[in-house]
Amino acid sequence: VEIHGSNAEVECQSCGSRSEPEPHLAQFAETGRCPRCGCGGFLKSATISFGQALVPEVIARAMLAAGECDLLLAVGTSLQVYPVAGVVPEAKAAGARVVIVNAAPTPMDDLADLVLSDSISAVLPEICGGI
Repeated sequence: VEIHGSNAEVECQSCGSRSEPEPHLAQFAETGRCPRCGCGGFLKSATISFGQALVPEVIARAMLAAGECDLLLAVGTSLQVYPVAGVVPEAKAAGARVVIVNAAPTPMDDLADLVLSDSISAVLPEICGGI
């Protein structure tokens, strides 16, 4: 569940429509002007930016997935901000194994089955093993 959205799409800040970013990035490179939607609204990556609220439906989906998963992999998060940090105890209570990958300690490290305190860019390729 992509809690903070994805840069695989752009989203109109006025009407909420989404599309692939490539044509808009090409237009920006050509014109230097901020990409706009057909409705006239500005487009930005479909990610949650600082100050924007998380999407309640996404949080609910994350909590549901945490309660049903066999393995929770928490990557690059301080696990200090709720409600998202709540996925770790939710998964653990449901019997899942928990792996935390973060350069700094988190308040959830004691719940984890494995804590990998290293660079995400170094650890993830090893974990994924060419997936």
